[in-house]
Amino acid sequence: MALAIGLLLGIALMIFLAWKGWNVLILAPVAAIVIALTNHMPVAKAMLGSGKTYFGGLGGFLVSYMIIFLLGSLLGKYMEDSKATITIANSIFKLTGKNDPYKVLLAIALIGAALTYGGVTMFIFIFAVVALGKPIFKELNLPWRLVLLPMFFGGCTITMSVLPATPSIQNVVPTALGTPLTSAPLVSLIACVVVVAWGLWYMKWQLNKAVKAGEEYVEIGQEIKIDYKPEELPSLLASVLPLLVVVGIIVYGSIVKMNNVAIIALLAGVIVSAALYWKYIPNQLATLNVGATNAVMPLIFTAAATGVGSVVTAAPGFTYLMNLMSGVPGGVMTQAVAVTAFLSCASGSAAGALGIIVPQFGPQWIAAGANPELLHRVMAITSAAWSAMPHAGFVFSCIAVFGLKHKQVYKDMFALGFCGANMALITVLALAAIFY
Repeated sequence: MALAIGLLLGIALMIFLAWKGWNVLILAPVAAIVIALTNHMPVAKAMLGSGKTYFGGLGGFLVSYMIIFLLGSLLGKYMEDSKATITIANSIFKLTGKNDPYKVLLAIALIGAALTYGGVTMFIFIFAVVALGKPIFKELNLPWRLVLLPMFFGGCTITMSVLPATPSIQNVVPTALGTPLTSAPLVSLIACVVVVAWGLWYMKWQLNKAVKAGEEYVEIGQEIKIDYKPEELPSLLASVLPLLVVVGIIVYGSIVKMNNVAIIALLAGVIVSAALYWKYIPNQLATLNVGATNAVMPLIFTAAATGVGSVVTAAPGFTYLMNLMSGVPGGVMTQAVAVTAFLSCASGSAAGALGIIVPQFGPQWIAAGANPELLHRVMAITSAAWSAMPHAGFVFSCIAVFGLKHKQVYKDMFALGFCGANMALITVLALAAIFY
């Protein structure tokens, strides 16, 4: 029991330090050391070497998923430099208009959903939101903190883990079970409806509260200006074609059981972008170089959190907690939810937690009778929900890019990321009793 308390103390420390503004690259090893000390583990052995060590988990994640982060980042950079994102945004704004604040939030959410479902990573999408959102928020005199509402709703809910065929890393990792990216499509689509309904209501509620309170736009960080001529923009078809290629290959590849379909799809998206946007990007080498560089920090942030998860699973206190979780009523699927939720919360990383759980526990849960596709979807959604913690690497990236603080925006991240995803999880589990 004391060892389990020490384990929880290390996790609590991660959350506390994150709230105080510590960088995840510093707080993650500090938390890992605290966990090792409180569980009577040799610190050097817990931190160094391969296997279930801090740097073993960190390095293993880098090796396994670097290509996904790299290709997603390159695709995002091509979309940005070619101004394809502006074309997509303008097309959506033509439908919604820019005068109604709620429609503006809805438009940004739609842009986020389109880009992330097409393979642009969330870490790259946030830069597009800043560029597109700042001028409009300033014009409408909307408080800048509200930008996190459509950003999280559009880019970090259904396209992160719920929607079938999404190329997100959270949906890719569970395919190690031998399942397709389109796993459990029917229950997933129904869960999407629940999440969308919640997100639409929550955005409207928070917008009304801010307007009623008299909140106004305050310039934070660098002022953004977008200058372009209409003839400099690619057509709408050219702008969305790389995204359609990514989704199309994933759907087809899932049907024919293609190996490494996410990598193939993202690579095809990058190649199509390079071919389509050559006249809009005079120096594609610069785009490739910057895109590759942009992939580094998100990858390392996630890998650092994965390292903590490795130490957690190696700690004696985790064995005690596993025994408790194995006794949770509801069978194998409930245990999968409990373990995935705990490790996702502990590491603050959905992908990092899944990188540990899928190979270590997935096969034994399937052997115990869990439906592989349902298990895939349940673990993906659970990891997304329970990684929406203050110490998550993505949360750090958001507040840094948007120039905001935890206290200003985390409640909205929690409401949309944690609450919304858990609504989807409950929906899937309830429907599983009918369809599985």
